[in-house]
Amino acid sequence: MNEDQELNRPGDLNRPEESFAEFEQHLTVALQRVDPPEGFADRVMARAALAGSAPAKVIRMRPRRAWASGAIAAAVLVGALGGEQVRLRHQRERAERAQRQFDTAMRITDQTLEHVREQLQQAGVTVGN
Repeated sequence: MNEDQELNRPGDLNRPEESFAEFEQHLTVALQRVDPPEGFADRVMARAALAGSAPAKVIRMRPRRAWASGAIAAAVLVGALGGEQVRLRHQRERAERAQRQFDTAMRITDQTLEHVREQLQQAGVTVGN
């Protein structure tokens, strides 16, 4: 039985404290410190010395590229502002649509109440205002 099967046995569901203890034990064993093989540090240092040190790469922007970067930044800014204007226009349209729906609902409610008042008056029921 491998480790996965040991940790996932159906019986473990009935005794969670034991399965947790087993899991903790497996974890402790798996995370124990392991010393590197003999001569590891020497091999790494020797390989680093052979590779030498590479000079740092310096990136210089030409004036033309700097201008292009500025143009790109300006375009992004204009795009962001334009997007905000579109968002505000949609929000305004939604508010106007909601106001129209509210006005229609109020008109329908008023008409319905007036109709009910008329029916009550015809039936002889006095409605107080």
